Amino acid sequence: MTIFTVNIIEARFVLMKIIIAGDGDTGTHLANTLSIENQDIVLIGTDSSRLSELEASCNFITYSGNAVSASDLKCCGISDTDLFVAVTKDENINIVSAQIAKSCGAGRCVARIDNPEFLGSPSKEILCNSGIDMLIYPERLAADEIVDFINHNWVRDWFDVHQGELIVAGVKIGSGSSLIGKKLRDAVSVPRFFHVSALKRTDDIMIPRGDTEIMTGDILYFSVLPENVSDLCDICGARQNRIDKIIITGGGRITENLLSYICSGYDITVIDSDPERCCYIASRFPKITVVNTKANDVATLRDEGIGHCDMFLALTGSSEKNIVSCMVAREHGVERTLARIEDLQYIPEAESLCIDKIINKKLLNVSKILNTLVETDFDEAQCMLLDHAEIIKLTAHTGSRIVSRPISQLSLPHDITIGGLIRNGKGLLAEGCTQIEPGDHVLVFCQIGSLPKVERLFR
Repeated sequence: MTIFTVNIIEARFVLMKIIIAGDGDTGTHLANTLSIENQDIVLIGTDSSRLSELEASCNFITYSGNAVSASDLKCCGISDTDLFVAVTKDENINIVSAQIAKSCGAGRCVARIDNPEFLGSPSKEILCNSGIDMLIYPERLAADEIVDFINHNWVRDWFDVHQGELIVAGVKIGSGSSLIGKKLRDAVSVPRFFHVSALKRTDDIMIPRGDTEIMTGDILYFSVLPENVSDLCDICGARQNRIDKIIITGGGRITENLLSYICSGYDITVIDSDPERCCYIASRFPKITVVNTKANDVATLRDEGIGHCDMFLALTGSSEKNIVSCMVAREHGVERTLARIEDLQYIPEAESLCIDKIINKKLLNVSKILNTLVETDFDEAQCMLLDHAEIIKLTAHTGSRIVSRPISQLSLPHDITIGGLIRNGKGLLAEGCTQIEPGDHVLVFCQIGSLPKVERLFR
C-alpha cells in the first residue's frame, strides 16, 4: 500500500541533500516519500540485508553504518547535507547522532524522542543549543490527532487553515448523502459553499474533475468556509455525535498524553493488562476509571458499559488487538471507533472494516518531518496523513504564473488543483473565474511528486 502524507505549510520549495538515520518503517517510508519528490536521499542503518533490498528497489542510496559514528556520517557526506533526520528506535541514538551531525556540518537536524520532558524547559533549550533544530514526539502528535477526532467525529480528517478561516475536511460519503450518483459539476450548491479538492476510493486517491461521479463510501476532501460546516455535514449524510463516555484500551504514552488533554471533560475508562501501568495512570488521573485486564476481555468491556459508550479508542501496541477490539465495540453499538495501527499492511483492511479513524505513529513522524522540505516563513506548519497527496499553503507573488490569469485559464496539470485561498485574512473558495492576487495565501492540492510543477506556478 502506498501511504500519502498531507502537509499544510507556508513555504517555498528547496531541493535538499538529506541523510536519514534509521532503517525501520519510519525511516524507510520517509526516504521513499522524499525520493519521489526528487530529493537526494541517503538512508543509514544497521541491517545490511534490508538496506541492500531497499537500494535495489528504491530510488535512494543506502549505507550500512553507525549513526553515532562521525566517520560513518562523513562517509555519507554529512558535511554538505542540508537535512539530517534521526528516527531510529532509540531516542538516545537519535539525540547524539543529530548533535554529531550538526558538529560535522549538517544544516538542519531533526531527532525523534520518547521522553516528553525534552519538549519543556530547560531540556529543549539545551538540546537546541547543542544543534538539534526540531524534536519529534510521536505520542503527542498522536494525542493531538485523537483530540481532533473527538471534537470533529463526523470527519476522517480535519484541518484549520489560517486560524480556522478555511477548513479542510475529509468526509466519508454515507448512504444517506444527497451527493451520491451526482457528477461533481452537478453537486455544487447555489450559492456555492464547498470545493472538492481530492477523492479517495478504495486505495486510490485522485484529483477529481467535473465529470467524476460520487459514490457511496468515497472519502471526499472538501475546502469549506467555517460558517458552512454544518451544511456540509448534512449533504454528506454524516452526523456529529455528542461524546460523553469514552473507553480506551491501552494505557501507554499515547493514552497518557491524551488524558492530559481530556480527562476532566468526559466519563473515561482505561483498560490495560499491566498492573503497574494501571497504578500509574490511576494515580496521575484520579478522576478516570482504570481497569487491570486484557484489552479484548469482552466480559469486562460489558461490565464497564461498552453498550452505552459513545467512543471507543483502541490504543494498545498490538495492531491486531486494536482492530478486533474496534470490531467488538461496533457489535455492541459503539458508533465512533479509532484504532492505533502501527503495521502499515493492516491499514487497508482496517479501513474496510469501518473503523472511523486510524492513527499510525510512523506516518505522523513522516508528516512532521516533511515540513523541512521547504523553507518556512513561520514554524507553525500543519500536517495530516492521507494517502498520496499534499496540501500546500503558498503565498502568491507578483510576476508568478499563478497570478497571471483566472484559475480556469491556467491549464493546471491533472494532478494539481486550487482548493481555496486566504485574502486579507479571510477564507475564500476557489472558482474557475477566481484570479489569484499577489499576497494571497493559496491552498494547493497535489499528488506526491508534483511539487516541481507547483513550484513553477509560484516561481
